[in-house]
This record gives sequence, C-alpha cells and structure tokens, in this order.
Amino acid sequence: MTTSVKRSLTVATAAVAALVLAACGAGESNNNSSSSPTGSASATSPSAAAAAIIDPLKAEITWPDPTKLSKAVDVKGKTIWWVPIGDAVPVIHGFYEGFNQAVTAAGGTVKLCDGKFNPADIGNCLKQAADQSADAVVTAFVDYAMLPAAYDALTAKGIPVLIAGEAPSGGKTASKDLAFFDPSAHVKKMYETTSAAGIVAVGDKAPNGLWLKLMDSSLTTSASEAGVAAWKALCPTCALATVEYTTPNADKLPSAVSAALVQNPDVNVIMVPVDSFVPPVLQAVKTAGKTDIKVVSTGGDLPNMQNVKAGTQAGDLGTPVIYTGWQYANALFQLLVGDEVVADPNLTNRFFDSSNISGLTLTPEAYLSNQWYGSDSYQAAFKTAWGIS
Repeated sequence: MTTSVKRSLTVATAAVAALVLAACGAGESNNNSSSSPTGSASATSPSAAAAAIIDPLKAEITWPDPTKLSKAVDVKGKTIWWVPIGDAVPVIHGFYEGFNQAVTAAGGTVKLCDGKFNPADIGNCLKQAADQSADAVVTAFVDYAMLPAAYDALTAKGIPVLIAGEAPSGGKTASKDLAFFDPSAHVKKMYETTSAAGIVAVGDKAPNGLWLKLMDSSLTTSASEAGVAAWKALCPTCALATVEYTTPNADKLPSAVSAALVQNPDVNVIMVPVDSFVPPVLQAVKTAGKTDIKVVSTGGDLPNMQNVKAGTQAGDLGTPVIYTGWQYANALFQLLVGDEVVADPNLTNRFFDSSNISGLTLTPEAYLSNQWYGSDSYQAAFKTAWGIS
C-alpha cells in the first residue's frame, strides 16, 4: 500500500469515526449536539465544563431534519457507482450499506467497485464507470489528487461525481458535475470532543493527559491541534503531553507511548483520535504496568465498543455508519439537482461509556444498523426532502 493511500485511509477512519468524516449532513444541525470546547473553562471546573459537552452526547440521537432539495431527485432505473478506497474497512463498508439502502429507496441501483487500497484498482474502477456510462459516481475517501486524470475523464463525459470524505485538492474546485463532501470541520469537532471525553473519564482526579496527534495529512494534523487546544481551553492548568505519529509508523506507536509514559509518569488518560490505534496503546499501557490510565477514542468500531463494555476502554465517540451512508446519498442527490453540497460541521454522533453501553447488543449485525444510535425515522425524513415519499 502506498503512503498516499494509507493517508487517505486514515482520513477515512478519522472522519467517520467518522467521521466520519465523516458523519456530516448538508445544511443540518444535530439535536444531540453540545457546545464545542474552544472557550475558557475559568467560570466552572474543568470536569463540569467537559461533562456539559459529553453528557448530551450519551443519549440516543434525535436525527436532524435534512434540507429539502430544490426539486425532486429522479434516480429510478439509474446505476450509481460506489468506489471506496477499500471496502474491507468496517466503517467504510458500513457507509456503503447505508448508501445502498438510500439509493435503493429512491429507486436507483448501486454498483460497488472495491478500490482495495490500490490506486491501480481504484483507477480501473473509475475507468469502468466511465466506459459503462455510469449515471453517477461516488468515491469514498479517494483524494482527487490521487487520480486526477481518472476523475477528469468521468466529468468530461458529463458523469456527475461526488468525492466523499475528502476536501478539494490538486487545485480542483467544485463544478456542476463534481462536488466534495468535505468532513474537515466535523473531524475537528470530534477531536475537540475527545479532549472533553478524556477529562470526564478521570472523574474526580486531576486530569493529566497524553494526546496522540495523528499527522498523516493537513486534515488530521489540524484536527489533532484542535484537540490539544480544546484540552488546554477546558483545563488550562492540567498537564498534557503529546506523541506525534503517522499510519506508516504506527508499528512504533507502542514504544512511543511507553516512552511518553516513562517521561510523564502521572498521565492518567490517553486520547486516541482513531479507534484502530487503540490496541497498540493498550499494549503500551500494559507493558508500562499501569492500571489506572483511561483511554478514550473515536469511531464506534465493534472491537472498541466491546472494550468499553469490558472496561478496558473508558469511552468511545461513535459514528452511525448507516445514517452516514444516507447522508452521502443526500449529498449526491444535491449534486444531481444542482444544489450546493455542503458538509455540516455539527456532531451527529453518540458517546458511549459504562453509563449507557450495558444494554447494547454488540454484534456485527448491530453495527450495521442504527440500534446503538436511535430509530430509523430519519429515512422517511430524507425521502420527503428528496421528493420521493
């Protein structure tokens, strides 16, 4: 796997965690959202300020109403290609399942062409879509700059393309046939919220943190900096150490975290921006002989949810993957009817810890549903907004 593909994959898992990236809806606000931890906590205690952010996120999500399209979308009998950077990642496959549900509900058909984390395979998928005159193409976490010629070949044929989970790159901007579903603001807010979760996790103890800064891209770097800034805003006098790492050197994460714990022996909470990096962190904590360090992360992946239920992880900011897939379909339909595609920065996430996870069924089937997050009521709201109900 090339470094560029690894970086794109990391952005994918971070946005969806997210982000989720990217778990963002165009023009919506989250009824389950809380204030962003960017202001001073001087008027109240750090734990109280952090709890004011986290506690509302523990409830089931009240889905926001999507913005009505300017006209009804018509995808009946049309084939939409879904080209993810790699379908083997559970969160990305979950997005596909939601997207497929939504397009099918609107009368269309989805064709999955797996990029398999290989630029050649991704490029071949895009070429096939062009050669077969796809009615539209949605890529998931495939940066425009990775395959500009393949993208341009699609739009040159008048095929609408939505680049989901990526910001504009390579000097390319949106046009009538090309749109970006950019999760940047959402990922930033998720990382900020992770700092609040870390402060809540230590309870009555004075927070002493270790933030793992993911430096794979400008997105993850700036979001990590936002997470660090949020910690300092919430608890200006609390100690905070950092470890910088990238996906290609993730195998060195256990030793890096172990070294940080030696240098900062009073650390009692570690903030991990992406669920998939929790196992090496837990390994480092165990190697250091620490039994009182809390770990919080983002994503809501099944193994991490099981960790939270077992008590080996303090908390997780989960992303509803099926709902996010419907959001991607909504963004595509906005493009198809000529509306502006804008990703919402608000959190449509749920925070899980020991207070709300005990009654959940933690299975692969439940992961690919809305069981952990709320009802399926948003589906009717989307269909109404699309003019197909």
